[in-house]
Amino acid sequence: MAKKIKGVVSQFGTKGYGFITGDDDEKYFVHQKNIFNKSRLKAGTRVIFSAQESEKGLVASDVDLEDGAKMARIKSGKTSSGLSNGTIKIAFAILFIAQAAMIYQVFFVSVAG
Repeated sequence: MAKKIKGVVSQFGTKGYGFITGDDDEKYFVHQKNIFNKSRLKAGTRVIFSAQESEKGLVASDVDLEDGAKMARIKSGKTSSGLSNGTIKIAFAILFIAQAAMIYQVFFVSVAG
């Protein structure tokens, strides 16, 4: 089993890759495909990851937010799904109204007509 390393995201660009500075003072390349839940990393975020050696240098894989960073994200309402609780409630309300309209249409309008 690969050793888990903790570190801080030093940079992460809009093109989906960047670098993590490990607590061991090594610099690791990270790509979006190696991030758990495909969440977007930001500079300064604490992460935990597995390290691999490649022909081009050290690569971070299985990157996940450290527990403290996860809790901060949850408290701020920024989850990996990108939908806030208010947005989800509105979507359910719209679905409920649409279903009520369909039930009315099927049972009351078609029976009367």
